[in-house]
Amino acid sequence: MGRLVRLVTHNWPLKVGAIVFAALLYGGLVLSQNARVWPGRVPIEATGQPTGAFLLETLGDVTSIRFYAPSDVAARISSVDFRAVADLSDVTPLAGGAPVLVSVEVTSLDPRVKVLDFQPQRVAVRLDPVVSRSLPVMVDRGPVPDGLVLGEPRLGASIASVRGASSLVARVHEVVARVTIDPSGINVDGEYDLVALDERGDIVAPVDIEPERVHVRIVVGRELASRTLPVAPRLAGAPPAGFTVRSVTAVPVAVTARGPLDAMTDLEAVATEAIVLDGRTTTFEQTVSLALPNGVEVVDAPSVKVTIEIVAERGSRAFGVGLALSGARDDRTYRLSVPDVLITLGGTRAALNAVDAAALRATLDVSGLAIGDASVAVAFSAPPGTTLVSISPARVSVTVGSGPTSSPGPTATPGP
Repeated sequence: MGRLVRLVTHNWPLKVGAIVFAALLYGGLVLSQNARVWPGRVPIEATGQPTGAFLLETLGDVTSIRFYAPSDVAARISSVDFRAVADLSDVTPLAGGAPVLVSVEVTSLDPRVKVLDFQPQRVAVRLDPVVSRSLPVMVDRGPVPDGLVLGEPRLGASIASVRGASSLVARVHEVVARVTIDPSGINVDGEYDLVALDERGDIVAPVDIEPERVHVRIVVGRELASRTLPVAPRLAGAPPAGFTVRSVTAVPVAVTARGPLDAMTDLEAVATEAIVLDGRTTTFEQTVSLALPNGVEVVDAPSVKVTIEIVAERGSRAFGVGLALSGARDDRTYRLSVPDVLITLGGTRAALNAVDAAALRATLDVSGLAIGDASVAVAFSAPPGTTLVSISPARVSVTVGSGPTSSPGPTATPGP
């Protein structure tokens, strides 16, 4: 009996170790035969990140998690059953420094699940110190529509603070508020987001900007142009019948106008306010203002003096007029080639309307004519206010014979 006890207790630590080792081998064999691999991805979380440090890159994902779990549990495994973390508490932030390898630990949130293996075991980490930098706020107005001019921007805040990883903050070239100019010329007046840009105009992110938004006000106006343009008097109405406008004169004859480029481009003259002609029968002067398009102003003369010459309308009218003899002898006879002539008178419409056609007479001076044929010029005196335009025919043939005087007794016939 004692010999058996000595045999059992001899080198007992080694024997116990062997038994434990065998049990572990057996357990490992069992686990390895029942282990499964989950092919999904679990994001790696950073813990213990030092204050004032910025993680430049994400840590990526853990994949190919090898685990052991009861069959019913393993069938329902998803990403929410695992947690992957990397402890950054021992990593020293260093601007521009080389990546540091940090171990990854994966645990199961279900105690029935045992994690055996996963990839990757370690990840590269870069921690950058967090710094702040102040920069002036600039305004990016974008393309300016044709014909517009912009005033200087007014900002609610002229300085912005950029905070973030030192390597990112160092890339920031300017802090910009981007605005859009409306083609209609509406003033810019509102709150706009601030963005950090590098030298190429690309956005630098992620960085924090304080303030995040800024109030921007820009006065938008039309591009101005100046031109010397003729004055164009504008007439309204008309003189009474029988009168007409002979001439219109403005002093000055041209003015210098200034206004928006688009309004000035098609402007050929500057019109006046309307000048009423109703009832006007004589020449008159009037000082009138200029009628200008919106936004256009006259530099040198806001008003002009306009002289309008009004005259009676003139025309002509023909009358059939009988012939009378002048200087006829009682011992002679006179025979005319025509009994009357066509007289054309010129003058104002009123004067021509006043002519009494029945009272018109044309004469032939036959004094001193010998017996025989003669050509005698027709004489006629135009009524007051009219002028003689023509006589047709201007000469009449007269045949003079012996015997008592016989005259044709001409009568006046109005012409058409």
